Amino acid sequence: MKKLAVIIVAYKGVDILSNCLDSVFKYNDIGADLEVIVSDNSPDYSVVNLLREKYPDVRILKNDNIGFGAGNNRGEAVCESEFLLFLNPDTVLVEPIFAFALKQFEDKDLALFGFRLIGGSGERRASFCLMDSYGIFSIICDKFDRKFDRFRDGKAFICGADMFVRRQSFIEAGRFDEAIFMYKEEADLIKRIKLYSTAKKTAFFKQKKIIHLEGGTQADDADKVLNVRKRLTESDIYYCKKWGMDAKKVIKARLRYIRLKKLLYLLMFRRSRAQEQTVLSKYYSGVLKTLHTVEAK
Repeated sequence: MKKLAVIIVAYKGVDILSNCLDSVFKYNDIGADLEVIVSDNSPDYSVVNLLREKYPDVRILKNDNIGFGAGNNRGEAVCESEFLLFLNPDTVLVEPIFAFALKQFEDKDLALFGFRLIGGSGERRASFCLMDSYGIFSIICDKFDRKFDRFRDGKAFICGADMFVRRQSFIEAGRFDEAIFMYKEEADLIKRIKLYSTAKKTAFFKQKKIIHLEGGTQADDADKVLNVRKRLTESDIYYCKKWGMDAKKVIKARLRYIRLKKLLYLLMFRRSRAQEQTVLSKYYSGVLKTLHTVEAK
């Protein structure tokens, strides 16, 4: 029986994944109590080949492109551990963290937590976000909370790049909702932990840091931005329907924020970024029209 399973959902990006795995093994401070599982959603066998050649101790699962939550569920289903770490492949450990994490789970009420995420130069990354808050004021509050490490249990969710979870709580909550391909998985899981898990507490520990490159497994070109927003919108609409929220209000809030960003970029003479916001604004306006049409039928 192992103590901690590191579960990584991979999609291409073999160099990024390799850097992540190297850091996991370099800073493993619990020895044989650690198991590492890679759930590969890639369309080819580049990740599988890398793991077979360089990381014989890593367990490999080969999937179709089934999404983030489903990929993690596959990893949890085969692991042997009491505790889980869902870790993004675009992360790099910079210090030992596993023994510290297991120590926190001695609190039997603690179900889920995360550590501080930083960029490659030490800059602050989003480690947690406010849950179900989309307006401009909420976005400002969210940034304020993150700046001062003010995590509010039940009001915020830990970002999925590094999510430590008590396995019993994960199972009691019903695991990740596989109807969500990408985005919103964290908030959805935490809501169900609060409802169904014996241990219900979530937390953020700023004492430990992990580099998060953000988007390292996604294309960074401008054409990808709209596709990412489309995927987010699909998750927004599904999530709102599931939890009895008004999807139109969520989309309207995102639209107002995008229009504000466009104005600020214009004032800063950053016309390419302003044009990007124009494209997004048109997209969200179209989504609103579709929602109104569906509602009217």
